[in-house]
Amino acid sequence: MIYKYLLEARYRAFFSFIAWSFLLLNCYFFKETLLYTFIKFSWINNYNNTLYFLITDVTEVFVTYLHLSYFIANQITFIFICYQIFGFISTGLYQFEYVYFKSISIIILICWILFVLLLNNFIFPASWSFFVQSPIFLPIKTLTFYFEAKLSEYWNFYITIYNISYFIYQLIVFFLIFLNLFKTHFLIIKKLRKVWYFAFFLLATCITPPDVMYQLIISICIIMIYELILIYLLLKVEFINLSRQSIKTY
Repeated sequence: MIYKYLLEARYRAFFSFIAWSFLLLNCYFFKETLLYTFIKFSWINNYNNTLYFLITDVTEVFVTYLHLSYFIANQITFIFICYQIFGFISTGLYQFEYVYFKSISIIILICWILFVLLLNNFIFPASWSFFVQSPIFLPIKTLTFYFEAKLSEYWNFYITIYNISYFIYQLIVFFLIFLNLFKTHFLIIKKLRKVWYFAFFLLATCITPPDVMYQLIISICIIMIYELILIYLLLKVEFINLSRQSIKTY
């Protein structure tokens, strides 16, 4: 019996490796299109559309293509591996456990898609525009700076913004799971609402550029998500209580 489970796990791991290999080859085949797509994210707030990169190494473009292909292939393969793990353990779950984990997985996937769209259309363009086009106040007005970015530095900057934003996304997901697991302790959560607000503003200050506008926007968005989650959980608890009372009356 154990041998069958080990054999299935080996097959799923092999399929995941094959899927990763095909994704890596396809991403490298369309490397120019993918690189143009990632560079285009910085053109959203760049009105003159004059963006170019310096190359100081013979292998810099090739290494950037490899990093880009590995990055996209790893992101998609991670979702595929999570699906394989869920399919492997789903046969040993009860019906309510299967429905619960399936709903949580769908919510996490939807949140990840929204996170990628928010990152590429707002967070990264705003960060790039702030650090590139921010005014520099100098006592000598005749001194001028010209910014010429390297292709590898641009990619490293995108990965840094992605990792920071992904860390915030994981915190939001864990916060959702925490509220769902401890949904009966709403009084404690309400008492700590000011503490949560302060933590949200502190978190937004740490992850956003040193601009008050960006900090306020990120903080307000996180607070709105927090309040919507609380409203959803309150309505869910009330619905469960009403359904239990109706069952008792019958």
